Amino acid sequence: MSNSASPSGEIRDGFQLTSRIFTAPSDTARLDPVIKRRITICNLFANHRLPIRDIARILDEKYGTVVRALIESDLVCERRKNRQDEPIKVERRQSFFRAV
Repeated sequence: MSNSASPSGEIRDGFQLTSRIFTAPSDTARLDPVIKRRITICNLFANHRLPIRDIARILDEKYGTVVRALIESDLVCERRKNRQDEPIKVERRQSFFRAV
């Protein structure tokens, strides 16, 4: 993957693109299957200019998985304002017996 300047500020599929230009590694045969999948997602998005929904459909992945791969590969910007690494878990249900 190469990090060169490209037209920043462009929006695709509702996401702002970063300035990163994706270049797939030449030898992917020995890579982990998860990394290969991420490279395929990034290649289809950046070089073949496929929409995220089409990539998810073609690769039989969830839309969120494709978006996460693009964000983690720094091809699109995170849209959430207050992104947290770990969600805050709050007990929503309260037992009747706790109050007694």
